[in-house]
Amino acid sequence: MNNYSEIPKIILFDCFETLINNETEKWILVFERMAKDGKWNITGKKLWEIWKVEENKFRETRTNLSNINKNPPFITYKEAWENCFDIVFEKLNFKYSSEKAAEKCVKLMGNNVPYRDTSEILKELSKYTEIGIISNADNAFLNPAINQIDFDFKYLLSSESAKSYKPDPTIFNQMLSTIGFKSKDCWYVGDKEYDDVIGSSNIGMKPILITRKVYNEKYINNGYLVVSNLTQILELFKKL
Repeated sequence: MNNYSEIPKIILFDCFETLINNETEKWILVFERMAKDGKWNITGKKLWEIWKVEENKFRETRTNLSNINKNPPFITYKEAWENCFDIVFEKLNFKYSSEKAAEKCVKLMGNNVPYRDTSEILKELSKYTEIGIISNADNAFLNPAINQIDFDFKYLLSSESAKSYKPDPTIFNQMLSTIGFKSKDCWYVGDKEYDDVIGSSNIGMKPILITRKVYNEKYINNGYLVVSNLTQILELFKKL
């Protein structure tokens, strides 16, 4: 079981669905507009669901945890999304620019807004420890999104910059090299068990899973801490 009895030298965060909202409804609206632009007989929700199947295949195959040397060549989200649109548009016989469609997704992600507790709690946490971000994201949408957070991040690493996706240890180790701390002195907070909990714990960080859709729960699961909001992490810091 992980020991959360000491304040870490740094707490690292995932970005989307951890610090910044990423609502499915907004994605569906983007796909609805595409369907209307193309005059296609399909709902935005259905088009998004078909596309999401292909996008999930990318997420599932981009990292080979059993042998990272067998990872496929790195591509950005924008490149992957464009590939997914190529498949979907061909399957549905829709005429539309896959590049243009992928750019709409990049713009959507960059326009996502922080959760209401993000800026305030980060400022409070920074009184106790260093703060940073490791995010599976392209710089083109990560940077404008975090610019909406009222906080100056000292450490920031995207998958695009690292040429590596969580849970591959490569991206975590790159951050460790930058900050100069041992993994045992770092906490990592994210919303995905595979990418965030497994990825960070595999190299010795203490993981925290944040489940934003659950109201105010806090408990230990499989040896790691689960919270519903950032306030619960701050409350823990105050007790240490």
